[in-house]
Amino acid sequence: MSQPATSIILGRLRQYFGNELLVPAGRRMVLTPLAESLVQPVRSCLIQIQHTVASKAEFDPAASNRKFCLAVSDYVTAVLMPQVMQEVVGQAPGIRFELVRLDESIDQKLEKGDVDFLIRPSVHALATHPKESLFEDTHTCVVWHKNSLVGNTISRKRFLEFGQITVHFGHAPAIFEEWFAAHYGEIRKIEVVTQDFEVACRLVVGTDRIATVMTRMARLSAVHLPLRLIRPPFAIPKVTHCLQWHRYQDQDPGHIWLRARLREAARKLSAARHPRTSFAI
Repeated sequence: MSQPATSIILGRLRQYFGNELLVPAGRRMVLTPLAESLVQPVRSCLIQIQHTVASKAEFDPAASNRKFCLAVSDYVTAVLMPQVMQEVVGQAPGIRFELVRLDESIDQKLEKGDVDFLIRPSVHALATHPKESLFEDTHTCVVWHKNSLVGNTISRKRFLEFGQITVHFGHAPAIFEEWFAAHYGEIRKIEVVTQDFEVACRLVVGTDRIATVMTRMARLSAVHLPLRLIRPPFAIPKVTHCLQWHRYQDQDPGHIWLRARLREAARKLSAARHPRTSFAI
């Protein structure tokens, strides 16, 4: 809007609320405490209106050019999204996708309606929005195939003697480290931290370090990297990856359609055999 139109609307709001709402602070205008308190409920109302309107509209996948934003890890991008693309392209060639990282603000982005879906381990899921499980995976230890200090098996004691490469997403809690310390009373010797599972696999090459990653990613990486895959020397619970969306999008026809495609892609992923590698596990 133009500055005069903005001033007129702001004047009406100030009169209605009996509050300045915006006040000068140096060269900037800042929200008053009352205005700050209005941000979240007003945003929630706008998101609800937007998705209420969308839920009444028809959705024709064959004719739609709608864009969906999904927050996913590099692991989900590598193991699930190619199958999703194949599911979608034949039915909805005009549908567009934006894949964004799982960063420390991703929960807020879902709340604000900036992303349509999150796909991540269910342990991170928000209790305030719908979710459904998509697929499970296990963990595998990855070492450089010329690492002469590690054989085809490894003991827990020996495992803890090696430097480790771990994956953390932004400022999210180090769930695996907390779980390992709680269950085994020991701390891994973390020497490298990265935000990508494929990068963790790549970084063991030429070193004696160990990376413990999702099994599907380990196997995919071993197809094009000189890696040896080893069964972890301790029991690790399976990780369930879930799909989550804003509660106001629950009845959105486009969302319902894409959720079905994601569900079908995950079903095929679970039914498929792991890719072959030239290294024994």
